[in-house]
Amino acid sequence: MDIKTDIQRELKRIQAVSGRGLLQVDTPSGRIEADLLAVDAIGCSFLTLAYSTDKLAAAGVDELKKHSESLIARLTYLLEPIGIVEVDRDRASVQLRSSPPQKGDDGTSYYELMVRRGGDVTLSRYQKRPGQIR
Repeated sequence: MDIKTDIQRELKRIQAVSGRGLLQVDTPSGRIEADLLAVDAIGCSFLTLAYSTDKLAAAGVDELKKHSESLIARLTYLLEPIGIVEVDRDRASVQLRSSPPQKGDDGTSYYELMVRRGGDVTLSRYQKRPGQIR
C-alpha cells in the first residue's frame, strides 16, 4: 500500500470508532502522527500533525533551515503563509509561524511549525482569544 491509502484507511477507522483519535501511519522514511479532533466525510480537524524521520537525526542548523525553507515554498494551502521566526543553534531547531497571523473578532490564530534535529517536524494551530494570556 501507499501512504495515501494508509492514511485514508486510518481516517476511516477513526471516523467509525468516535471521529476523534490518534492517527499513526508508518512510511518508508518515517512516521506520521496526528491528534485528530474530528473526522468526517469531508475532512478532518487536528491539534497537531507530526512527522518523525531518521533522515534529520544528525542534521545541522543549516540543513534544518534549508528543509524549513522548502516547507515554506510547499505549504501554500494553509490559511496564512508561514515564515521563519527563529533559528536556535543551541537546540538545533527552526521555528516557523504564520506571517502574518489571522486576526478577527474571536482573537488571533496562527500556525506554528517546528523543525528539529533528531527528525521531528510538527505543525500546530494556536488561537489566542481577546484578553487571554498567551
